Amino acid sequence: MLCQQCQQREAVVRLTIMENNQTRGVFLCKECAEKNQEVSFVFNPAIVPEFLQALFGFNPSSIEQPSEKTCPKCGISFSSITQAGKLGCSRCYETFETQLEPLLRRVHGGGQNVGKVPARLGGAIKSRMEQRKLKEKLQSLIQQEAFEEAAVVRDQIRQIEQAQGGVTHDE
Repeated sequence: MLCQQCQQREAVVRLTIMENNQTRGVFLCKECAEKNQEVSFVFNPAIVPEFLQALFGFNPSSIEQPSEKTCPKCGISFSSITQAGKLGCSRCYETFETQLEPLLRRVHGGGQNVGKVPARLGGAIKSRMEQRKLKEKLQSLIQQEAFEEAAVVRDQIRQIEQAQGGVTHDE
């Protein structure tokens, strides 16, 4: 698509303009976009941590820091990590675990990996995961006093345990 302003170069930027509660898109080449007064192409790497903090609702000043602890390996502090947006070394994970865990859970949406399962062990792993979910469901149903549904779930758990070759005890 050609630039809608100069009609000479390929458009690489889509500018969305809002006027009188109506939006319209304008496609511009890089040169015309740089000349346009409504567009600013200033990239400042220093604002990335603030952007991430705003995006994920994380405010480093909201974390209580009685004393500024530093990593024994690299010497970086938690406030430096929040400003830079990255850790100093592998030991930082252990050193700042209590402060990083809630942040990482918020960023990643939970603490359990839900990725692919290896093909060789897939059946056993899927079976244990299903069993764990059923046990959680069973506890919930018991708390809700839905005993008939709980009995059905209990029987499903027993079937899985028998298929595994005996009773397993989860954490």
